Amino acid sequence: MDIKREEIGNLNELITINFVPADYQGAVEKSLKELKRKSAEPGFRQGHVPMGIINKKYGKAVLVDEISKLTNDKIFEFLKENNLDILFEPIAKPEKTIGDFEKAENFSFTFEVGFRPEIKIDYTFAKDVIDYHICATDKEIESEIMSMRKRVGKFSSNEEVAQEDMLLVTVNTEEEKEFTSSLILTYLKDEESKKLIGKKLHDTIKIDTTSIFKSDYERSTFLKVKMDELESAPKKVSIKIDAIHHMEPADLDDDFYAKMFPDGSIKDEKALRAKIKTQIELRYVNDSNMFFRNKALETLTDKTSIELPDNFIKNYLIETNDKYTSENIDNQYNDIKKSISFQLMEDEISKDCNVNIERDEVITYVKNYIRLSYFGTTETLPAEQELQVTNFSNEMIKKQENLKNAYENLFFEKMTEGLKQKINPKVKELDYQSFVDEVSNSVVKTPKAKTSRTKTDKPAADKTKKSKE
Repeated sequence: MDIKREEIGNLNELITINFVPADYQGAVEKSLKELKRKSAEPGFRQGHVPMGIINKKYGKAVLVDEISKLTNDKIFEFLKENNLDILFEPIAKPEKTIGDFEKAENFSFTFEVGFRPEIKIDYTFAKDVIDYHICATDKEIESEIMSMRKRVGKFSSNEEVAQEDMLLVTVNTEEEKEFTSSLILTYLKDEESKKLIGKKLHDTIKIDTTSIFKSDYERSTFLKVKMDELESAPKKVSIKIDAIHHMEPADLDDDFYAKMFPDGSIKDEKALRAKIKTQIELRYVNDSNMFFRNKALETLTDKTSIELPDNFIKNYLIETNDKYTSENIDNQYNDIKKSISFQLMEDEISKDCNVNIERDEVITYVKNYIRLSYFGTTETLPAEQELQVTNFSNEMIKKQENLKNAYENLFFEKMTEGLKQKINPKVKELDYQSFVDEVSNSVVKTPKAKTSRTKTDKPAADKTKKSKE
């Protein structure tokens, strides 16, 4: 067996692998013997079918299969041993195949490959990209404190509807069906909830359920139907107010702190405000990091010279994606090229910043995500809540998609930190709305990645087989 390389363009080569019978006969004979051991033909017991019949029935298929596997293994070994960093997968060139599968003879298979370019990044090009730190406002902190006070507050019964009350109502539909439900004013659109304020106990009101609620979720909850049943659910109904419940927020006293923070970590308003400020700002980190990362990547990609094996990429896309043809590929290639360049820059930056992700880091990331989403903190929680976090995370990571998303998020998180160390950007503090206003004038385009982060892609066996059949 021997392998030859032929340069056919910039970062573009043909790799030809040649076999003689001695290269594959041993594997073919071994597979045929295994088939003989398992086969049972009319007139013969299992394992006693003559080899001549086995050869006649399975010989060609086994030869194709074994040479296909051998070809893929040898090309992959060749790429790895020669440290050849390729884009996508090799393209089989059937027109250059030599050999007849009806006979055991010499074979030759050719593949086209494209190589990844060497990229040198000058991080000073992105020195003017701003690292935004989004700060919590007093209004946000007050709102969060009020939410916590209501969580451990007490219900009182009212005679008149006030803001954010919960109403227990009897619902009558146009079909004269009657049921009881609860109507929470925070579930309603602001202009609709205002219409109910001031209504009194036992008042009857007509409402349109298709327009009064903030979303279908709130409507389905009120009507007690599943989301996919809303199309046939009652639209216009009348409600009679049976009870009005008003939440009295708890005072910020020792009892409040004991209920909200049983571990004793927060005992006064100053510590409470500091903790809430940290929690709110944690929620904004992903937004600010995403903008910084994408802006830095866009700037560095625009300023970095990246040569690509254009002809190979076009051939690969035409070969593997029905969306592209020789007639339309040139018209779409500029966007494709930008997307690939963007991905290659991500890969190079992750290498420069030594970004590596271990499985235990992914598990920790998932747990922190759950803590922040459901408990408002990434800190370790009381034992009972930690058990909930562990159980929920165990369920989440059973799905491969969740693991993949967690890996990607952690990858970009680490890459962002690496970029900040490389660039040492200026930091600007502002509130969230100011951040939105400022960055909306600087929209960053983030092309979809089209290459894999694996260093060298192993050729797919079915593509190799296609080239020989």
